[in-house]
Amino acid sequence: MTSERAAPGCVKQKGCSFSEGALWDALISARPEIWRFEIPLPLLDPAPLAKVSALDWAAIVRSDLVLDAEDAHAAFFTRVEQALAHGPGFALLSRIPVEALSFRAARLLHIMLSKRFGRLCPQDASGSYLCDIVDSDTSGRMHSDDQIALGRRWNNLPCHTDYAFGRTPPRRLAFLCFRAAEEGGAVRLASAATLLARVAKIGPNLVEDLRRPVPFDVKRQIDASDDAVDAVAIVGSDPDGTRLRYLYHQIAHARLDQRQREAVGALEMVLAEPGLVAELMLSPGDVLLIDNGVVLHGRGAYRNKQVPCTPRHHLRLWLI
Repeated sequence: MTSERAAPGCVKQKGCSFSEGALWDALISARPEIWRFEIPLPLLDPAPLAKVSALDWAAIVRSDLVLDAEDAHAAFFTRVEQALAHGPGFALLSRIPVEALSFRAARLLHIMLSKRFGRLCPQDASGSYLCDIVDSDTSGRMHSDDQIALGRRWNNLPCHTDYAFGRTPPRRLAFLCFRAAEEGGAVRLASAATLLARVAKIGPNLVEDLRRPVPFDVKRQIDASDDAVDAVAIVGSDPDGTRLRYLYHQIAHARLDQRQREAVGALEMVLAEPGLVAELMLSPGDVLLIDNGVVLHGRGAYRNKQVPCTPRHHLRLWLI
């Protein structure tokens, strides 16, 4: 794709700025050497967890407890940080031995590992820091416009960014796979840089139209008590470059003007193009880190094991 050179390690295109490694498509799934990292075994020693096992979750998430406080494995954390900040914007860490640990110990390891890449932040109005996403089998059809869009209950979840209309979206996401679906359920990932480059090829002004605030449909909010903004630009910027806020089913489409409808339609059309979205299959114990403004994520259709009933289960953290 055509791009204009900016600062070293960055590319600029149609007024957008991304790290050079952020430009990728579905073929990146065949290049695990740039996004998959083995967690050093000493970091998975559960013995140190005994010191914090008596603390409640609120004390743990707000503390400065992290894995490898002495930085004996600084090179590992540096490589992962490079992938997040200057590479594809996601990293898969393999793996926490969930089958050999108690549920609490596995959660503790996930928390303290993820805290090396950001500070944990609450995910709802009640102040919960941990979100267990337990996906039961449901219809793959989207909810109609007069229904509340409970995103985590969709069997086939479109690509989006988390808390798109929230006042302070998380900078990064961290998912621990406790249990995979029996069939399907791949994690879908899409590069915002590639997405916008393809949108710009459809029409020269479409990306600029995505910079104009789009209105929020409060009826489509998952948690009615969440503190949302009335409207937000899909394409925005901060000191680190261009960032996206996008959740199609929370947009008040009836209130968009014609140019905004065309821009959102072009974005959706590109997201549906073959070869754009990468798919990764997570195994129990894998940790997936995502830059929430540079990479969109979703979930492919799945079927859970029915006997015994064991739904797909991930633990999600938000990082700022």
